[in-house]
Amino acid sequence: MSAPAESSGGPGQILGRLAGKVTGRVVETVQPDIILQHVDVDALVDRIDINRLLEKVDANHLLDRIEVDRLIDRIDLEHLIDRIDMDRLIDRIDVERLLGRVDLNRVLATVDLDALLRDVDLEGLVQRSGVPDIVAESTSRVAGSALDLARRQLAGLDAVLARVVNHLLRRDAPSQPSAPPLLLEEA
Repeated sequence: MSAPAESSGGPGQILGRLAGKVTGRVVETVQPDIILQHVDVDALVDRIDINRLLEKVDANHLLDRIEVDRLIDRIDLEHLIDRIDMDRLIDRIDVERLLGRVDLNRVLATVDLDALLRDVDLEGLVQRSGVPDIVAESTSRVAGSALDLARRQLAGLDAVLARVVNHLLRRDAPSQPSAPPLLLEEA
């Protein structure tokens, strides 16, 4: 008995075919808005397999459709810059490589040396460099050397005069003292 029921489709299959025919007629006659009011959208979304859906997406085709300029126009640069950790960014900079790319002649050509030197304390700079001490030391050495030279000249003149006086007075040169008596006692 069960065999004839299966060959005719059974009660489940008959109801399915009937529901299919009725559903088609209902969809054709009822407005879509009325049908959508009865659809549980959350339950429908929960049944979607997002990973399977994403596998079907052609990312390159999607990226080709993006207008980069329009996207950049929507970015708030001030907000983006505020989020940057400047210390971390500076730590990543290769300073030697950066300086190697700098044209120092071009940079120095833009410097106003007159304005720069206007605020420099030259007198203080000269004092800190020790130039006055060097000049004073050099001057005292020159003066000391000139004084020593004058002393030697006077000592030589004194010796010549002593010989002339001794010759005029007919004194015996070997009997004369070689220095003043008080200086001879100290030596």
